[in-house]
Amino acid sequence: MSLWDIRKLKLLQQSVSRKRIGSNNWKKAQKRVAKLHEYVANCRKDWHRKLSHQICNNTGMVFAEDLNLVGLSRGILGKHCLDAGFGQFFNILEQTCFKRGVYFQKVDSRKTSQICPNCGVETGKKELSERTHACSNCGYTTDRDVAAAQVVLVRGLAAVGHTVKMLAVSGAAL
Repeated sequence: MSLWDIRKLKLLQQSVSRKRIGSNNWKKAQKRVAKLHEYVANCRKDWHRKLSHQICNNTGMVFAEDLNLVGLSRGILGKHCLDAGFGQFFNILEQTCFKRGVYFQKVDSRKTSQICPNCGVETGKKELSERTHACSNCGYTTDRDVAAAQVVLVRGLAAVGHTVKMLAVSGAAL
């Protein structure tokens, strides 16, 4: 939702609150608010579809964290999580992968940012302000989000039946 849409929605909702409930002008104002909500929902859905097609264009397998979306929506960033429409995006991505023959699987989301993708050792809980992953065991250092994505990839490949060692051998043969 853009800043313009937020301002417009605020103004429209204020105009609704100033009308007498049940009057014709109140009904017209309600329709304007509903139209804007529908416009924003359609824009979001269009963006989700375009992004899912872009993801499926270049990949053979897609792994996503199986997030607790209800828990995320109750947190401090709950409104933003709901505005982003993660649940809708995962459903659209799964459908797009199915239609295009791309393998899609959700993997366990527990401790993805606390495990080293290089050696598999748990590095401990990090604050959100800490943006780098540094393993004290093997010395591997990378961005925190990249490390979590690598852990998701390893878990997804393990669920499919591949091992990281097998991938390294097949990758070297290419």
